[in-house]
Amino acid sequence: MNTPPCRLLVLTLWAAALTRLPSPVFATQTLTDTQVDRALEAIWRRTPSAEKRSPDSAKRAALEAYLTRLSPGTAIVSKADTVQNETPFAASAFHSEVITPSTGYIRLGTFSESLSKRVEPALRDFKQIGVQCVILDLRATAARGTLALAGEIASYFLPEGVEVIKFRSSKEGLETIRTGRNQVAQFRLLILTGTRTAGPVEALAAALRAHGGALIIGVPTPGHAADFDMVPLGKDTFLKMPVREAVGVGPQQEVTTGLHPDIQCHSTSEETDAALLKETQEGRVVNLLKETERPRLNEAALVANKNPETEFWIQTQLGRGQPKQAPLPRDAALTMALDFLAGWDALYGRSASLP
Repeated sequence: MNTPPCRLLVLTLWAAALTRLPSPVFATQTLTDTQVDRALEAIWRRTPSAEKRSPDSAKRAALEAYLTRLSPGTAIVSKADTVQNETPFAASAFHSEVITPSTGYIRLGTFSESLSKRVEPALRDFKQIGVQCVILDLRATAARGTLALAGEIASYFLPEGVEVIKFRSSKEGLETIRTGRNQVAQFRLLILTGTRTAGPVEALAAALRAHGGALIIGVPTPGHAADFDMVPLGKDTFLKMPVREAVGVGPQQEVTTGLHPDIQCHSTSEETDAALLKETQEGRVVNLLKETERPRLNEAALVANKNPETEFWIQTQLGRGQPKQAPLPRDAALTMALDFLAGWDALYGRSASLP
């Protein structure tokens, strides 16, 4: 039996949904074409339910299978879902500052076309001040933007002409995005990732790790490294589907399945969001990195005939039963990054490249 390829695909996906196999794609990969044809023919002719073997049922099963097999993020969405997904959460504003004499911090925020106008001046300021390491925070960046924009942002960190992103589309073969300008300066890079680090920004992180020696600290990313189009299906109904998928360069080829951090941080998304929100409200990230030390007895206290430790204990006892002020949210990933840099610099010096 010679089955047309398009009909065979629809029938294969329909049969997978019909039989409710836990992993239908992998189950059929071990079969020969002849065995697939025989299985489909048997299902087509002998399934008792006429409704389940109808062409309409096959089409719907094929669509469900495609939504599962394509890149994460592929879905049938409503207009309300689209608006909600495109609304940035509170901590998504671009921000840059120097948090230690040798370390700069950049939070990209929303991945939009105007971003390059903010990144380049910030990096030039860092270079002029003498910053050697940049912590690039991608935790507040939602799955928006394009792969081309990811290549443009990577250009500020990497030499000109580097193949930063390879991607595939419906065209034959792979296409390449290269850096298009000279890098601002060569920084040591640490990248912070979170559950929102999705879409083209994942391709950016992969490129900086592959070509810029960046270390990734945080949580595994979802695997949405693609350009998505919204295909209208009717009133307030859209098909969100990938039209270009990033295929990274360097040791980690596939980025559509997500990036695994070099150093994993086990803070929850709620804790991370609370820290990012508080940092945005404070306006300065460094304000939340200072830890309040417990008062200790020292020479100055002895000269003043005081005992800070005793006074602290007395105040603690007097305050028992009183409402306690909520502690400031702790930015675990950023603290981990700074601790790593401090340890690395102590062992190898500030000029040493990261592993």
